[in-house]
Parts: sequence; C-alpha cells; structure tokens
Amino acid sequence: MLKLPNDLPQESSTPSSQTLPSKLKLVLDGFLRREELAQQLGLSPRTIDRWEALRKGPPRVCVGRTILYKIESVREWLQSNERQFSPVNQRRKPLARAR
Repeated sequence: MLKLPNDLPQESSTPSSQTLPSKLKLVLDGFLRREELAQQLGLSPRTIDRWEALRKGPPRVCVGRTILYKIESVREWLQSNERQFSPVNQRRKPLARAR
C-alpha cells in the first residue's frame, strides 16, 4: 500500500495540504502491491509473477506498471482454491489390475 513519510509538512494555511495524504490513503485502501501479497502468503514475488504468467493467481488491477491486488478478491480466490484431502490412513487402495 502507499506509505507516506511521517514527516510530511503540515501547513495549516491551506486545508488541502492536510486532506491530500488522507485522500491518497483512501484510494489504495484495501489493495496490496505484489511484494506485499507475496509477504502475506509467505511466497517469493517471483512466484506471484509466475502465477500471473500462468493466469492462475488472484485477480489483479494494473495502474500503469503498478500491479495491485484487492484484498477481498485475494480472500475469495484463496477460498475458491480450498480443497478437502482425505486423511493419510484412509487413502484408497490401488485398483486391482485386469488380467
């Protein structure tokens, strides 16, 4: 997300200078950059790149060269990829071969 320095000048003479940083934060609120998504998922940014190339990752938004991921869309994508696996001791036995 957009990170603003804490030492931005706070001039009280123009009210727009005080509202500008909060407006910028609101625009990107709820979105992650590629590096932030990789960190959240415990993956390498290159893995996210590979997913994009294979068209198998979460939906994304391109703003110029910046790629953003909507947090809610990432959550939905994760839920859609949820799988149920059978316990190890209850795996199916191999089928008998036809003679």
